[in-house]
Amino acid sequence: MELKKNEAFRSSLINNDSRESAQNYQRENLKSRRKQEDDFFNQSFDYRDYVISPQGYEGVALSIYIITLPYLLGLMFLFLFVAKASYEYFLQFDLASFFIIWAIGYEACAVLILAIIFLIWLKSISNRWNGEKARKPPTNHRGY
Repeated sequence: MELKKNEAFRSSLINNDSRESAQNYQRENLKSRRKQEDDFFNQSFDYRDYVISPQGYEGVALSIYIITLPYLLGLMFLFLFVAKASYEYFLQFDLASFFIIWAIGYEACAVLILAIIFLIWLKSISNRWNGEKARKPPTNHRGY
């Protein structure tokens, strides 16, 4: 009697209907876990975490950063890539055109920021994928 119950139990675990039912449950469980996890694009972002300034003067510091950082990056871009790191060629540029140099630096900043965001997004996907792989049971698991 005990042996028949044990065999019936094992056959119900290996049964295709039971297996499909378990796989459907796992898929639904995975969908609900994904909904509960924070999506990369829904994360909150506060610029005050990244602006180095005294408390209450974040706006002033941010405006100074917006003016100076692209200009300095534009100068660096012109020196390294256009003048090929030659000081003599660099001095031949008309450096009085602030707006042109600032625009070049602004574009360089935009490219750097987008590249950083893309790399962080890839890292987020990789962490999520590794987390899901860690949750999966071994492939040779038979259910009994």
